[in-house]
Amino acid sequence: MSRLPLGRLFAFSAPCLPLAAVGLPVVVHLPPYYAGNLGLDIGVVGLIFFIVRVIDVPLDPVLGLLIDRSKFRLGRFRPWMAGGALLLVAGVLAVFFAQPGISALAAFAGLMLMYIGYSVVLVSHMAWGAVLSDDYHERSRIFGWWMAFNMVGMLVILGVPPFTAALFDADRAGGIHAMGWLIAAALVPTVLLNITMVPERASRSGQGHAHGWREMADAFRLPLLRRILLVDLLASIAPGIAGALLLFFFEAARGYTPAEASLLLIPYFVAGLAAAPLWMRLARRTSKHHAVLWAIGIYMVCQSGTLLIPRDNLPLASLGMALAGLPYVAPAFLLRAMLADFSDAETLRTGNEQTGLFYALLTAVQKFGYAIPVGLTYPLLGLIGFEPALGTENSPEAVAALTFLFVVPPVTLAGLGGLLVRRWPIGADTQARNAEALAARA
Repeated sequence: MSRLPLGRLFAFSAPCLPLAAVGLPVVVHLPPYYAGNLGLDIGVVGLIFFIVRVIDVPLDPVLGLLIDRSKFRLGRFRPWMAGGALLLVAGVLAVFFAQPGISALAAFAGLMLMYIGYSVVLVSHMAWGAVLSDDYHERSRIFGWWMAFNMVGMLVILGVPPFTAALFDADRAGGIHAMGWLIAAALVPTVLLNITMVPERASRSGQGHAHGWREMADAFRLPLLRRILLVDLLASIAPGIAGALLLFFFEAARGYTPAEASLLLIPYFVAGLAAAPLWMRLARRTSKHHAVLWAIGIYMVCQSGTLLIPRDNLPLASLGMALAGLPYVAPAFLLRAMLADFSDAETLRTGNEQTGLFYALLTAVQKFGYAIPVGLTYPLLGLIGFEPALGTENSPEAVAALTFLFVVPPVTLAGLGGLLVRRWPIGADTQARNAEALAARA
């Protein structure tokens, strides 16, 4: 296939803006808000966010099976995108506008609704992106745009709390509410742009074939699929742990104010966005998996280097966070492009396309990777006596444990992911042969 026009790439990527804006607060802003402003116990908050994700994870493969079976007149993906967007808007309003005194059950219900809508939109969107092109390098470009729009969405949502605080003297609750309004307002028009402007391609599955539960179980027996899912899991957990603890680390271990700690996320994501074209270029010159390997190595060095970030020096801390953010984007978009190549190889081998299922499994693994950090680290912080409201007044032992959790587990897990991604067998030449063979079958 030829290169996608910029207009279609823009329309495809646009929903990433509100989707990323949902994902980032769930990891960084909402857990401290529920544990602080809304009055829920920190251990209960960690448990709620973890349980919701664990329940939500099995939903994604089911969605993938249903999407692969879909034969709507409007296409495989459009109805799912539209319906999921409506559920997601309702969930965002419930979660971001929760009031002090909320019960654990009500918090659980709101999060569950939001995650269901998020799952429907995300799985259908990524599976759609995988079939926009058969070309090895064009897939890097497509998912590079996908990742770039995710980064822009993160940057915009990061700017909401300090912006509302500066202009309207809003507190943390006001910033959370503003986030909710912005996400809800952006979601509907971007999804409409996607479903009206982006073309679909018919399924390549054999005639009469429909996926079932056996296909879901069989997918986990594919060695390359297991490998890429495990790499993505480790690549999600590592920054997920750092993200879940970031505000606590900079407030309690480095003495920055909550506003300053939030601002430090901006250079992190700006650097990640700026570096995206460089990672695409490196992937084109070498391969996708070699670029992922380089990114993981740089992440390990830079995450360890955050220990050198000083107190009371916001410019130097911003520089340190910018360096740590340089490799952030590479694993996310390159692993998704690699999965598209694997999906073609499996379609050629079996005669049946399972793109929706494969991306649903990847989404489920990613969610599990983001559930583990909050579900694990928050209860651990509670056990060691760390209190978010105390900041620098926490005991030295609690601050030391927080610092250890912020650096050592992310670096170790990222290293394991790097070991697994080496020697990935599907390169540009292999994908070109697969695409040619699939085109000959059509």
